[in-house]
Amino acid sequence: MPAYQDHDAQTGITTKVHYLEDANRVVIQKTYDAQPLVDACAEVRAATEGERWGEMRHVGTIPMAELATMLRQDGTIDKKRCIEFLKKNPAFVTFNKVLR
Repeated sequence: MPAYQDHDAQTGITTKVHYLEDANRVVIQKTYDAQPLVDACAEVRAATEGERWGEMRHVGTIPMAELATMLRQDGTIDKKRCIEFLKKNPAFVTFNKVLR
């Protein structure tokens, strides 16, 4: 059975489905290129260096593939998991003070 591949242009996620005959199982592999997001976050982080907290603040960017894992059953986003993701992946932070 040949591998199947699909790319979602909106989310940037590529899905590959592999059939492993020797193990008699199917493996679903999802990947995305995070480099454009990392580069954009670095630019924003540099532009906000030295700024103070304000009323509204963009603190980071979470890739769609990661954000999908943070949805609650009621459809809302788990903010605590978002902050944990940003602290573990500081390249996606756009405002350094969120790491303190």
